[in-house]
Amino acid sequence: MKTMIEFAHVDVILFLAAMILIVGYLEEKGFFEFVAWKVISCARASFRALFLTVILLSAFLAALVDEVTSILIVSSFAFKICELLGISPLPMVLASVFATNIGSSMTVVGNPVGVLLAFSAGLTFSEFLRWATPNSLIAVLATAGILMRQFKDYVEEGQEALAKPLEWEAAEAQSPRSLVVDGALFASVILLLALHHPLEEVLGLSKNTLLLAVPMLASGLILLLDPERGFRAFEHRVEWRTLLFFLLLFASVGTLEYVGLLSDFSRALTLVAGGSLESVLLALVPVASLMSASLDNVLAVAILVPVIRGLGEAAIPTYPLWWATLFTACYSANFTPVGSTANIVAAGLLERRGVRVSLLEWIKKSVYSTVVSLALALLLVYVQVPLMP
Repeated sequence: MKTMIEFAHVDVILFLAAMILIVGYLEEKGFFEFVAWKVISCARASFRALFLTVILLSAFLAALVDEVTSILIVSSFAFKICELLGISPLPMVLASVFATNIGSSMTVVGNPVGVLLAFSAGLTFSEFLRWATPNSLIAVLATAGILMRQFKDYVEEGQEALAKPLEWEAAEAQSPRSLVVDGALFASVILLLALHHPLEEVLGLSKNTLLLAVPMLASGLILLLDPERGFRAFEHRVEWRTLLFFLLLFASVGTLEYVGLLSDFSRALTLVAGGSLESVLLALVPVASLMSASLDNVLAVAILVPVIRGLGEAAIPTYPLWWATLFTACYSANFTPVGSTANIVAAGLLERRGVRVSLLEWIKKSVYSTVVSLALALLLVYVQVPLMP
């Protein structure tokens, strides 16, 4: 039991549960729907601007909440827009998924991959803002440009449909006081997470203590001050089955580490790649990319964490490898419908509306933007290696 608890990353599970509860509570109150509708409605005069807004909104919303919440919120508007215009939702939803996976790597809260790496490697929110956010922002902008060109005919079709007289349905209005309170809650949590490392140093706390404490305290306040909505979010919004899956997944990967299999993998990788960082990157990235696309990016990273630790024991710098793993796992998830939870959710939403996308079709739509964005991010990691601690 002690070994299981050690490898199960209970801190990661608690962090995810608390953040999902906070986001779920705000979803219950319609906060994100209101904000997303306001952002999208500002760009409704031009379908090109609307399509670009959906892409950017997907990326930044994923960075601030999480990939699943982002894709659920944005896809709901994408379906409404496409239904109103009488066009296929497939290109817009796929573009949203691709941007969501890339944007989720900007911050520690955007993706379970980032949370796992933060707790495993001791990476702070501010380190994500320094090393992940700029790279991901560049990758998002490059992806947006590629998708705008790739779906050029679709954009033109949408513009023609937008020229017709339409009635836009706004989201249900909220009271100004409610919006201010919800916005203050969300902003406070994000701000405290962003400042957790310097606050820990001032208070003399161990690293990443506040990274877990902030969402736990915020979720506790929600349950105390608004128990009706809070416990409804606790019961219905928190994906307990998914969290249990992650817990057992981490424990099972820990078993592989416990019996020494992943250490053997590290030694084999070091032997094949040699002792230089460049050769290790060239060997690690294709493996991580293939694992993320064919399995699941969280599973891939759970396996790779002890492998990278093993590389560190072989005197290979691990700091650049953590960031390379983050970008590879998040971006390569775009290759297939099973690369991340966001992909699976989006594919399920499309299928409910009678839109089925085959594996080959998905790969054809994703390969160009994924390869370009991943290459950009990894190049930026490599050129900044001399600046890394």
